[in-house]
Amino acid sequence: MRKKGNQNGAEACYAGIDAGSVSLNCVVVNQRKEILFESPYRRHLGKVEEEIQTLLRDLYRKFGADRLRAVAFTGNHGKKICDKLGGFYEFETISQVLGSLHINPDVKTIISMGGQDTALFQINHHDDGWDLEYFNTNGPCASGTGSFIDQQAQRLATSIYETEIRISQDQIDGVLADFIKLGLKSEKPSNVACRCTVFTKTDMIHLQNKGERLEDIIYGLHVGNARNYMSTIVSNRVLEDPVLFIGGLSINELQVRAFRSYFPGLIVPDLNASVGALGVALHALESGVENSVNPDLSLLTIEGDSGELPIAPKLEIRKTAFSEDNLVEKRFIVRKTPVYLGIDIGSTTTKYAVINEDREIIHKSYVHTQGKPIEVTRRLLKIIRDDIGSKIHIKGVATTGSGRNVVGDFLNAELILDEITAHARGAVEIDPTVDTIFEIGGQDSKYICIANTYPLDFDMNKVCAAGTGSFLHELANKYGINIVDEFQEIALSSDHPIKLAERCTVFMESDLVSYHQKGVPENDLIAGLCYAIVHNYLNPPSEVLRAP
Repeated sequence: MRKKGNQNGAEACYAGIDAGSVSLNCVVVNQRKEILFESPYRRHLGKVEEEIQTLLRDLYRKFGADRLRAVAFTGNHGKKICDKLGGFYEFETISQVLGSLHINPDVKTIISMGGQDTALFQINHHDDGWDLEYFNTNGPCASGTGSFIDQQAQRLATSIYETEIRISQDQIDGVLADFIKLGLKSEKPSNVACRCTVFTKTDMIHLQNKGERLEDIIYGLHVGNARNYMSTIVSNRVLEDPVLFIGGLSINELQVRAFRSYFPGLIVPDLNASVGALGVALHALESGVENSVNPDLSLLTIEGDSGELPIAPKLEIRKTAFSEDNLVEKRFIVRKTPVYLGIDIGSTTTKYAVINEDREIIHKSYVHTQGKPIEVTRRLLKIIRDDIGSKIHIKGVATTGSGRNVVGDFLNAELILDEITAHARGAVEIDPTVDTIFEIGGQDSKYICIANTYPLDFDMNKVCAAGTGSFLHELANKYGINIVDEFQEIALSSDHPIKLAERCTVFMESDLVSYHQKGVPENDLIAGLCYAIVHNYLNPPSEVLRAP
């Protein structure tokens, strides 16, 4: 803990604890509102209860139960902790404003960027005090939050270090420090679209493949983060000075630099990561709160919560029209058999099917696109040539998918079709009576309504990967699970799948860490992800996708 004032004497003091989604912060003030101690930003890594217990015991040891007049909580986990231990609670938005006004009484604009939340506060000052003129915050999407930056730093770690290392949550602060240090060398940031974290990953891979410097990509990520905040949170609002930047991301020098391009006079206060804790401590003092919080872990134990865990029914494969191996039946191919080639160049994978004039699939393959659609197409054509090239005559080529135009031009394809049309045509070929298609790909989720064998209506995700294949792939990778076969086997072995809330990939990862810390078996978490992808498909965090 950092000493901020004189802690001698028996003067009463008040502790504010901000139990956030990613970190714990604590500030202790005396009755004159002087700051005695600040416990700086530290990650709880999902062990909120244990870290709270350690912090409380530390506070009582340093200040004594008689002197510590009240303990107040705020933050994402603050209400739950307060309900169990007793104490005083205030919403983090109010706490942040109160803390900011104490630090800078003239502040008119507050930019807050934490682990999972970003917010904007605009303060109107008048003779009688102040009012909150405007407030806006992010929805259930991690874009623009500290967790978003954390994930990108972890992804680029293998490019930052010469030797491959396994990044754990405990190492993320060290990785972030190196990540920021490298980014500070950049003078020309790359253009990174900071939308969904999964899609941003794809953008960054493409930039690396193009030879962009790593430091420019890192700085471009932070510039894009600031741009995303300005477009989604600030929108058309005019922000007046003084502008305060608070929250965990305000510790990040690159993010501060990116915001200063918009606000040259941006102020980053000394207690930038602990403003919420300061605010709730001051609120308890001004409200005359007195309490005694018992730092007893038994009151916080996870076992007490076990009955509250939401459980979903066991997963079972009851009916499917496709064989598990999904292999193409070997067919006799006459020399120079007329065939047609269809290639689906998706954002994540590329597929092709070769059919004969009887509309039977005689050859197919499925590979990862890797951001290189032309190179992958060349490789697939070589497979066709080596396997059946001498026996077939390709009469027509059609392309679809996100890379349909570039590959279509490369192959001089006769048809270039959008995915909706291609999916509908393929589904009708399998079953002419089909009227609904649920399609979940690498980065796209689609609903297609078919009437009389023709697509009548459709909807799809916009800039959110929740409810897509990448959502599952990202989270499976965190547990070292192969998405092919192994993921299915583990999910089906679960008897009590955890019913996970529909959330974005980054926030879902935090939920998984939290449940794992509570002793939930891995197979129950993996099975829960299968339910989550369905919930996210039907109720996307970032936009409305509804089947009629």
